[in-house]
Amino acid sequence: MMIAPVCLMITATLSIHPGRSVFFYYETVTLSCTVPGNFSSWTVKRNTSTRSSVSCETWGQLNGSSCTIKGVYPSDSGVYWCESDSRECSNTINITVTTGVILQGPAVPLTEGDSVTLNCSYKEKYAKESTSNFSTAFYRNGTFFEKKPAGRLSLIHVSKENEAFYKCVHPTKGQSPEVWLEVRENNIPVTTPDPDPDPTPPIALPKLLSTILLFILYTCILILAVYTYRKWAQARAEAERKWPDHL
Repeated sequence: MMIAPVCLMITATLSIHPGRSVFFYYETVTLSCTVPGNFSSWTVKRNTSTRSSVSCETWGQLNGSSCTIKGVYPSDSGVYWCESDSRECSNTINITVTTGVILQGPAVPLTEGDSVTLNCSYKEKYAKESTSNFSTAFYRNGTFFEKKPAGRLSLIHVSKENEAFYKCVHPTKGQSPEVWLEVRENNIPVTTPDPDPDPTPPIALPKLLSTILLFILYTCILILAVYTYRKWAQARAEAERKWPDHL
């Protein structure tokens, strides 16, 4: 197992093209450092089974902040990273070079909610093209997971439960090396919108009391008016009965 570098801090990002971690013999691989500001003092380094902390100039073609390996070989398997003169580093990427059956997975961690397709491919050592057109059994952490007719396993909206070692098995050509699928938590805060304001805000207590008192006063005046009218009507009717001739 390759040893990761010991650095002061992580201030750069290492990316890889093609964007996977397992490669067939003789493929071309490019690693690039992305650093805010001036990155002229940064270089790509690697640890392999034979040498440690070796700069790009020794094993690849340097082009600014990028390093290209034309025609990878098993001796290129190892841990890669960006490093500055002041021992600042980037994330690390593990590369495996092999022949036969490989499982092509992402070289960098996924974030919860991402989707990914794991592609199982087969290629003879000197063949020009690989193929995925075969029935494939997929394993997760050494346990059978799923069988697909065309060598592709899609994981939709991944979560921490999908984080594991994956491998695939060809019906007759053997199995791939295991690929580690890392899933990081999505730390973006979920904002909850403020509740809609009450369309009928509560009335202030003094105003409420004034309204109640006015209602009571109006009711009393109405009752008094009705009572007075009825008394007047009764008195008129009584007068008409007593003195009909005067009307």
